[in-house]
Amino acid sequence: MPLENNQIYNMDCIDGLAQLEKNSIDLLLTDPPFGIDFHKVGTQYNRKQKELGKMYHEVSSEEYYDFTLNWLKPCWEAMKPSASGYIFSGWNHLGDILNALAQIGFRIINHIVWKYQFGVFTKKRFVTSHYHILYFTKLGVKEDRLRTFNRVPEYSSSPGKLYFEDVWRINRDYQKGGEKTPTRLPLAITDKCVRMGSNEGDTILEPFLGSGSVVLSAIKYNRQFIGFELSEKIYQIAERRIKDQIIDLGTKDTSLDFWLSDTGK
Repeated sequence: MPLENNQIYNMDCIDGLAQLEKNSIDLLLTDPPFGIDFHKVGTQYNRKQKELGKMYHEVSSEEYYDFTLNWLKPCWEAMKPSASGYIFSGWNHLGDILNALAQIGFRIINHIVWKYQFGVFTKKRFVTSHYHILYFTKLGVKEDRLRTFNRVPEYSSSPGKLYFEDVWRINRDYQKGGEKTPTRLPLAITDKCVRMGSNEGDTILEPFLGSGSVVLSAIKYNRQFIGFELSEKIYQIAERRIKDQIIDLGTKDTSLDFWLSDTGK
C-alpha cells in the first residue's frame, strides 16, 4: 500500500523512506537521534532519566555515520531537484552528519546555531546552551535561484531590512507533567524553518517525527506532510498533538478530515 501525504507512520524511517515516491518532497526538516546516552549524560542536556522511560532509541557512536548515510540516501531520492533541508544536531556527531551530506551530494548553505536558555549548572565544563542546524540543498550553485528561501519580515535581524542571521535565539519548550519527550522542538523554530524553506502546498518530510512539532507547523502554514516515528509511545503523543492542532485551527483542508473521523486517528 503506497504511503500518503498528511499521514504519520509508526515505523522505522528506513522502511518508510524506501516507499516514498521519487522527487516528491519539497523540504526535509528533521531532528534525528543525537547518538548520546541520555541515561549517562542526561543532566548535561537538562533531561532526567525518569522523564525518558524507554521512549528514546539510542544510536552508538560507532554506528552513527553509517546510520546517517542509511537514512539520508533515500531522502535524496525522495527530494525534488530543487528541494532543501534542515537537520538539527548536537555537537557530538555533527562531523558525521556533515560528512554524510557531502558524501551523498548535498550542498551546505548555512551552519545555523540555535541558542537556547539553559538551567543546568556544571562545575568543570562549559554549559551546553546551543544546538546546530545544517541548512542544505540538492541544487548546485548555478541552479540556486530555484531554491525556496522566503524572506519573512518578522524573522529579520534588523528592523526595516530583510536581513537574516545564522544565530537563532529561541527558548526551548517547558513540558509539564511526568512523561516527557526527550527532544521536543519548540514550535517557534519549526515554524521558522517551514515558513522560510517552503511554500503553501509543498510537502515536508520528517523521518524522525518525535512528538510532532514539524507536522504541527506544516498544518499551521498549509503545507503537506509525511512523518515516521519508531517509538510507539512518542508516536501516540504526536497523534494527540496533531489532532488537537487540527481542531484548534479549524482548518478547512479536506485532506486532514481523516484525523477527525471516528475511523481515523
